[in-house]
Amino acid sequence: MTTLLERESELEFELGGPAYRLMQRIGLIQGAGPSLGRRIVGFLLITWVPLLILALIEGRALGPTPRESLLLDLATYARFFLAVPLIFIAEVVVGPRLRNAGLHFIRGDLIRPEDLPAVEAAITRVQRRREALLPELIILGLAVVGAWSFTIETLAGESAITWRFIMYPDGMGLSLAGYWYQFIGVPLLQFFMYRWLWRLIIWTLFLRDMSRLPLRLVATHPDRAGGLGFLGGAHLSLAIFPFAFSCVLSAHVAFQVYFEAVPIETFKALFVVYLVLMELICLGPLLLFVPLLARARRAGLLEYSILLSTHNQAFEQKWIRDQHPSDQATLGSPDNSSLADLGASFGMIRDMKPFPFTRQQILQIAVIASLPGLPLIFLVMPVGELLKLLAGALL
Repeated sequence: MTTLLERESELEFELGGPAYRLMQRIGLIQGAGPSLGRRIVGFLLITWVPLLILALIEGRALGPTPRESLLLDLATYARFFLAVPLIFIAEVVVGPRLRNAGLHFIRGDLIRPEDLPAVEAAITRVQRRREALLPELIILGLAVVGAWSFTIETLAGESAITWRFIMYPDGMGLSLAGYWYQFIGVPLLQFFMYRWLWRLIIWTLFLRDMSRLPLRLVATHPDRAGGLGFLGGAHLSLAIFPFAFSCVLSAHVAFQVYFEAVPIETFKALFVVYLVLMELICLGPLLLFVPLLARARRAGLLEYSILLSTHNQAFEQKWIRDQHPSDQATLGSPDNSSLADLGASFGMIRDMKPFPFTRQQILQIAVIASLPGLPLIFLVMPVGELLKLLAGALL
């Protein structure tokens, strides 16, 4: 039976909020749709185009060195032409999947009727947090500060002259393009990144509310997760964020490997830490259900163990000792078919996972997050050797 809630339509994670309404007012978003093309073009007109114009004026579009050339800065391309468009695209990739996963708790009959008011209250909290002004003001402040202290360049401790910093008579300072980059471009990029992080926090808080309810889990569910396996599928869509951020990271590494001959092995630890962090961001919220699933597995094993003992005793009486049990109302006919069915059910409970995602999904997120780094192979290995390696692997 499907239950409809009064506030179902308010369970949105990608739409709404002060920034969304502002973009509607200035025409970047038309109606209630995502308007992806308009927003991507508008973002590039505000960020990349002024950077290019200012760099051309200062002679920093193609400067004397790769670091002093805007048009050779691969990480900047990745930021503005890949990362932010992908963050916008996430609204049509991730948002609907999170909403459908949230509604599946209700439509999949995982919620008891007496707990529906608690679900209504959780949806109300989602709507209130999504539309709140204060969090987005805080996000804006973090983006402005982060543009100076939390970028790949600052974390790597780079201090050389670049297209962003030039040498004046009284010392090194920002170029005109650097001012635009630091005060407009990067803050906007980080704002949209942190804004999505806030939406994921809202989703996580909703999951916490669901995990505190006595959900109607089925220990014998084929997904080996008590019926919560749909959450792993929904969270797989979050891999678009590791892919976007990996584009920037890989571009930064590619610049150093290609133009500055930095050994690619230098970045192994960085990529490992990055992959672990992305796995935690994508799948970490689902660990909230570990206690609930562990309890469901223990209860299922106990209940089916008792049922199997009773059934198997009746089976032996009927088929081994030729004694017919007087009461078969609960067990039905204790024959080979029911013996196999109950044994299979017990095996499914025994194989039940304490988390609602699979090893395959962990691997898929890792692969998606690593894809932007694959072109780095061509920088350190000749194409001929790479083709020989692939041919050897296939043959």
